[in-house]
Amino acid sequence: MATAFASPRAYESAATPRPALRLVRRSEVKGEELWKRWEALKGQRSLWEFDWQDVVNLLVPGADDVIDWRAPGESRTEYIYDSRPLMAPQTLAANMQGAVTNPALQWFRLRFRLQALNELQHVNGWLQACDTTMLAAYNGSNFYQAAHTFYVHLGAFGTAAMYIQARRGVLGTQLQFRSLPVGSYCIAENAEGRVDTLFRECWFSPRQAYQQFGEGITVRAMTALSNAQQMDKPEKYLHAVYPREERRPDRLGNRDMPWVSCYLDAETKAIVQESGFEEFPFVVSRWETLSQSPYGFGPGHMALPDIRVLNKLRELNLDQLILWAQPPLRVLREAMLGAVSLDPYGLNVMSQADALTTLDLTGRPDLVQISAAELMQSINDLFYVNALQALPPPDASKMTAFEVAQRLELMQRLMGPAFTRLLHEMLDPLADRVFGLLLRARVLPFPPMEVLEAAAQQAGQLDIEYEGPLARSQRGVDIQSLGQIIGMGAQIVQVRGNADVLDNIDWDKAYRDTAEISGGQRAWLLDMQDVLRMRQARNAQQQALMEQANTRENVKALPSVASTMESFHNMMPQAA
Repeated sequence: MATAFASPRAYESAATPRPALRLVRRSEVKGEELWKRWEALKGQRSLWEFDWQDVVNLLVPGADDVIDWRAPGESRTEYIYDSRPLMAPQTLAANMQGAVTNPALQWFRLRFRLQALNELQHVNGWLQACDTTMLAAYNGSNFYQAAHTFYVHLGAFGTAAMYIQARRGVLGTQLQFRSLPVGSYCIAENAEGRVDTLFRECWFSPRQAYQQFGEGITVRAMTALSNAQQMDKPEKYLHAVYPREERRPDRLGNRDMPWVSCYLDAETKAIVQESGFEEFPFVVSRWETLSQSPYGFGPGHMALPDIRVLNKLRELNLDQLILWAQPPLRVLREAMLGAVSLDPYGLNVMSQADALTTLDLTGRPDLVQISAAELMQSINDLFYVNALQALPPPDASKMTAFEVAQRLELMQRLMGPAFTRLLHEMLDPLADRVFGLLLRARVLPFPPMEVLEAAAQQAGQLDIEYEGPLARSQRGVDIQSLGQIIGMGAQIVQVRGNADVLDNIDWDKAYRDTAEISGGQRAWLLDMQDVLRMRQARNAQQQALMEQANTRENVKALPSVASTMESFHNMMPQAA
């Protein structure tokens, strides 16, 4: 699971605001070195670009071009003869968003790795307040629009990347999310196989560059800024983010942050801004990975052969339909007087009969239709469309509990491996980045003292648990297992006539885990110490009531006891 922060300095940074990003005049690196690394990374990426461009041409025409460049507004469907495959990645993305990051649900929650902290009610209240604040930040941003594009790219290209940043506006700190075009960036992995380096192309006009970088822009851009014809013309820049090798963690400032951030002017290779990030500002996920390459392989790559054949069949079918509608003509030499007219009710003057006839066309267009249906079936299977549409949609108002369980079980089987990778490569880094941005912006509530004390002992690690339908379905097996165990225990109690077997279950833990897995509010559960104190007080009260009842019974019995003693005394023989 993700670790949001794990050191006292992370908490102290919430109370000590960092200085604004400053422009560094003396750069730690040279622009030429960064540009050479960018060119080397592009060389590693080049083998993927042809398939990516085919995916753009045939499957996701709304995505940016990778090799071919078309102007905005230019036709982007000239390679497409059959539009049915275009819905496959869209359907997959919609189901992924509904199952993983559903905006209508509380799809995540924070939890401390140290269980003792999770059992404190006021700490749970703080965690729940953080959950609510983060969810409100997601809902108040463009996250869900960017996430849908992210899922489309993940299924179609096998690789998806998103840029996360925070802007201070009139309404306070606002999160901004941007899904990057697949051909605009290059990535590199660390020794653990995680993406920790990203170089991307970005475009700024001189006016935008001045707003972004201030006086750090080049002389050429500064000159274009005063030219009305040049100030709004986009120019290419390079943004490089990679781990900082040497830094002072005890210092505040962008020169000592874990990640370096450099912007280069693409024409002059000059660094126009150097700063840093506390967290890696990009989330990059892959559907599947191949050896010796950081880029992913997804359903779009596997469906490309069928999509190419399907488009070719549709093209040939259209050509054949044209021949059937307007067949070629056979004309005898010198049998026509004038040109052949194909207009409606056109007159053709001939010197002999049967001089103008149509050619007999052969072919079986029905076989082409059968092949196209099989290809479409294969494409939909690769994107799980047929399986996901076999059940009612997730927002159906009349779905029974059985239908919901069946749908979630199906998605769990289909999306299980992909969801696990998505969890580690997209959702965990996303939560780390958003939590850090909101914490430093003082949007999150200040942590309780117990949390600060745990952080001082290097025990304040925060994990992220996901509460979406798919994640809840994966963990819902525990609830089903508990129900089966209780049912079996009830049968044993009925057979044996005693309930000793139920002593094997820790009922408190089972109940608290069930409440958490079911998505109940953590503030509903009291601290375990408070529960034990309530039980002790209740037992003491019951014991006192029992003693009072015994005393009253004894008092009521005193007259009869006295009468009995008197009778017994009278029956005793008198002493001589």
